[in-house]
Amino acid sequence: MMKAMRFKVLALLVFLWAVNAGALSAAENEVQSAPVPVSRATVPYVIGILDRIAVTHADESVDNLQVSQEGTITLGDKNYQVKGLTPAEAVKLVRRHDAHVSSVHIEEYRQPKVAVLGEVFHQIYTEMNDGPMRVLDAIASANGFTPLANTRRVKLMRENAGEVEIYELDLRRVVKGELSSQNILLKPGDVITVPRNFL
Repeated sequence: MMKAMRFKVLALLVFLWAVNAGALSAAENEVQSAPVPVSRATVPYVIGILDRIAVTHADESVDNLQVSQEGTITLGDKNYQVKGLTPAEAVKLVRRHDAHVSSVHIEEYRQPKVAVLGEVFHQIYTEMNDGPMRVLDAIASANGFTPLANTRRVKLMRENAGEVEIYELDLRRVVKGELSSQNILLKPGDVITVPRNFL
């Protein structure tokens, strides 16, 4: 009787160990499958709509401004179109009218949209004003993948202060309930590109 009881307890312990090991293995696989950039590049950051910038003058006074929806800032009685310019280019532009400006610095990056391009039914720039958004949420906003989409090699391009990172995501496995770590939480300015499956 005692031997049978010991055998049952031992079998239960082995079972619990196997379940726990399987859970740990799954967790390890999930961590290992977390997306890492496949490439990085450094490019000059260009000013975007709703960025907050600081314009410093020779007397060390600072004007804190927000780029308008039209891509302009107002200094004194003049408007300057700064969208698409680097901070250095913005300084040159403003100095044509105000020689006392010494620098333009980005205080806060505000690109409130995410782009979804490639093999989706509607290529869109979707707003992020309704709360957190993940990659599959953005693709759903674009009415989903076309039949030609290569869902295993979806690209996510992310720019932050001049550094561009490109991630390659296997969304086919995410949709199947695997690799949830690859359903990345998006940041303003992210660009998702769904390639075509040529096979």
